[in-house]
Amino acid sequence: MGDLDRGGALATEALSPTVQQILSHLCADPCHTYGAVVEWCEARGDCCYAVSCPGCSRQFLVDEDELAELQRWTDDEGHALVCGVRAD
Repeated sequence: MGDLDRGGALATEALSPTVQQILSHLCADPCHTYGAVVEWCEARGDCCYAVSCPGCSRQFLVDEDELAELQRWTDDEGHALVCGVRAD
C-alpha cells in the first residue's frame, strides 16, 4: 500500500459516510480532482448544497455540516492529495 492510500484511508476514518463517499470518488482514479460546490438558497435563508465532480458530472447532495466537514478535510488533507472541494 502506498503513502497516498495509507494517508487517504487514515484521514477519512472519522468522517461521515456521505463525506467518505464523496472523497472516495474525488480522490480516486479516474476522476481524481477537486469537486465544485453548488449552492441554492431561498429568500428566507434556507440553502441546499451539492458537490459536482467535473470529471464525470456526478453530483452529491450534502447538508451544511457535511459541507463544512468536506471543507475542513480539504484544508487539512486535500492539498497534499490534490483532491477535495474547492473553497470558491
